[in-house]
Amino acid sequence: MSLVVAGGGAILAYSSVARCEASKLCEASKLDDITEPTALKPAASPAESVPSLTSRLLAEAIGTAIIVTGGCGAVSAVKYAASGMGLFGVASVWGMSVTLAVYATRAVSGAHLNPAVTVALCATGQSPVEEAAPYIGAQCLGAFVAGAINYTIFSSGIIAMEATSSLVRGSAASTASFAGAFGMVPNTAVVGAAGAFLAEVWMTAILMFMISAIGDADANSVPAGAQPALVGATVATLISTFGPVTGCGMNPARDLGPRLVTLLTGWGSASLTAWYVYTFGPVIGAVLGAIAYQELIAPSTKKNP
Repeated sequence: MSLVVAGGGAILAYSSVARCEASKLCEASKLDDITEPTALKPAASPAESVPSLTSRLLAEAIGTAIIVTGGCGAVSAVKYAASGMGLFGVASVWGMSVTLAVYATRAVSGAHLNPAVTVALCATGQSPVEEAAPYIGAQCLGAFVAGAINYTIFSSGIIAMEATSSLVRGSAASTASFAGAFGMVPNTAVVGAAGAFLAEVWMTAILMFMISAIGDADANSVPAGAQPALVGATVATLISTFGPVTGCGMNPARDLGPRLVTLLTGWGSASLTAWYVYTFGPVIGAVLGAIAYQELIAPSTKKNP
């Protein structure tokens, strides 16, 4: 069960990398990232035009779908197809999925790929507030579509797993049949709802802090081409540590999109178990992580005039 929950937390989630304001992109060549403030986007030339909002939203949907396809797909393979992949393997797939998604989309949208990252960037003045809702909507849509495809592919395996485990879909116990592969639930042998909430705040704060550090153009300590891979490595590290505790969500879209699939396919109210832990916890954590980096580290990396 802990592996199931572990695989569920990718955040990436993660996890995700930020985008500069349109005006800042054109004037300052600041980096953006999938899950971070102005972090992992390649530097833009002064003459480079900003992609249309439609193009950026499409990139956000596709990138988040890549994360869910790879990360949640790996958990599904363990739960429903006996892949035999261990915790480290699942965490590695999550990290690689985040890395690939960031490389694929950062030049267009800045690769937020995570509502928590988008909110954190808006809260710290690194992304336009008016674009937050469209970005979050695109991310959740991409996660939902990928979750629906995963469900279609693994549906026979899910039914077989329910039969073997004597689980009645829709009952309280049936959360065990979707946890991690779709929505997430805390490992109650380790933490309750409050403890899981605090854990999600903490791990997402670390993720956002690291994204901010990795993409800090003033510090210039990481080559731009290596930034997505390091964000993916951060995600894999956090999942390896916290996956068995909460599933290590760190990304509301990664949880809400697949969770909606279970709501529509027979789990009913059971699919909503602890949903708020994985929506509000990561958002609070990402904002705190971004602010912590800006206030504690960034002032020391600024270049002298």
